[in-house]
Amino acid sequence: MLGGGALYVPDYEGSNDYKVLPVPIVELSWRDRVRVTTRGGPGIYASPVMTDSLKVELGVRYDFGRDQDDNDALKGLGDIEGGAVAVARLGYEVGPVDLGLEVARDLGGDRDGLMARAEAEYAIRLLDGRARFSVTPYVTWADDNYMGSSFGITAAQAARSARRYARYDAEGGFKDAGIAVGIGYTITDSIHAMGRVGYQRLLGDAADSPLVKREGSPDQFSGLLGVSYRW
Repeated sequence: MLGGGALYVPDYEGSNDYKVLPVPIVELSWRDRVRVTTRGGPGIYASPVMTDSLKVELGVRYDFGRDQDDNDALKGLGDIEGGAVAVARLGYEVGPVDLGLEVARDLGGDRDGLMARAEAEYAIRLLDGRARFSVTPYVTWADDNYMGSSFGITAAQAARSARRYARYDAEGGFKDAGIAVGIGYTITDSIHAMGRVGYQRLLGDAADSPLVKREGSPDQFSGLLGVSYRW
C-alpha cells in the first residue's frame, strides 16, 4: 500500500500550538505475518501468533524525539534525540470490539522509557461495506524515565530555559486518556480514503508540568486525512 496525507498535531506533546505535516503512507506485508509500515512511525513487525480472535505482534519502530526549536516554550531545554523503540502488541477480538494492549520500550535515543497503552476499538461497516467507522477510547501509562524526559525540567534545563522555569520532577503514572474517531472509504478495489480526529487529555504529572500547565494545554487534538493505493 502506498499513499500520502496530512497530519494535524501539537508541535510538542502538551503544546497548544499546532502544525500540519505531510505523511507518507507505506505498508508492505508478507502473508499477514510480517509487515513494514509508516503507520504510528516507521517500523517493522512480525506476528508469531495469529488466530481468528487473537493476534500477537512484535516489532521495532523509530521515535522522532523532540526539537527545542519546535516551540519557544522549549528554548534552552535541549533536544530529545529520537531512537529505536521495541514494541509488543496483543489484540483480542470480541464481536465488533477489538481490545488492544501495546507495550513500548526505548532502545536508543534520550527518553529511555517504558510506555503501555490499552484501548478498545468499536467498528462497524456502512454503505454496503464500502465504509468503516470506528471509535477507539484509550489510556496510557508511562514510567519515570519517559515522564521525566518529556515533561520534567532538570536544574540545568531550568537555568538555561528562555521561559525561566523552576525545576520540575515528573514521575511515572497515567500519562493520558483519549478517544479517536476514524472513517475509511473504499473508492475502488485499490483506492482507499481515510480520515481520523482525536482528542487526548494529559493526566497527572504530565498535565502539571510547566510545559503544559503554563505554556501549553492538557487538551490535545489531532487530525489525519489520507488516500492510499493497494495492490
